[in-house]
Amino acid sequence: MANSTQQKRAVMLVPGKGGTGKTLFARLVYYALVEAGVKVIGFDSDTENPELANYHTQQKYQVYQGNLLEIEGSHKLLEMLEKKKPDVALIDMPAASGHQTRDRMEHFNLLDLSKDKEMPYRFTFVCVLDIGAPSVRSFQDVMAFCGDRADYVAVRNQFWEDGSSSDESSFAIWEQSEAYKLFESLKGIEIAMPALDRLTFQQMHPSTNFFDVAKLMVGHRLITQSFLRRGLAELDYAASYLGLPQRQAEPQPAGSATEAA
Repeated sequence: MANSTQQKRAVMLVPGKGGTGKTLFARLVYYALVEAGVKVIGFDSDTENPELANYHTQQKYQVYQGNLLEIEGSHKLLEMLEKKKPDVALIDMPAASGHQTRDRMEHFNLLDLSKDKEMPYRFTFVCVLDIGAPSVRSFQDVMAFCGDRADYVAVRNQFWEDGSSSDESSFAIWEQSEAYKLFESLKGIEIAMPALDRLTFQQMHPSTNFFDVAKLMVGHRLITQSFLRRGLAELDYAASYLGLPQRQAEPQPAGSATEAA
């Protein structure tokens, strides 16, 4: 079970560019939290394509839906936090909604929730990176807006590694950016997400979640188990920022997890 003295977390997937692997990472984190015995609620704010919710329709693992970009949706989430008092709220935002998300956070003063006696949630913003610039810019906007009132996790999606022998990293745009310098100054934690085989991903889409791995055909089951084993090991590096129980040493500074790998 999670340590009851651990900081309560609102873990939000940065609403930047679509197609980076954001919802896949949300599925991985949600699985890790539930399996670790953490009291968690999942919340999908993508009303047009609520993939996180569609993957978790069983009552035991249900992910709630609501448009946080609207006042009513934000009220719904806050009332849920007040009533259910989870240790972690995992929030998957729709792509390309960064400006609206920041407006809503300002409207409800959400970055100061950590000081609230009834709902002391500190935000962690997670950016799943591909090899392009849009996701980096979105992350920089979030960090510039929130500063040290939140924590940050950058996730290199290894699906985008090109496998070439070139000395230049596939994530060179991120590594050479002003966003990366800001990330380091804010003590962000960088981890990697292993690539999930494309055919296995398609086999699971649109509704087989990681709790139902045993239902997959043997080859896909073994591939998914490998993905989970490696993915959960990476999450350990950012455990405290993600609301997970600490199973290893304290999180290391930016870049250390991927360098160790």
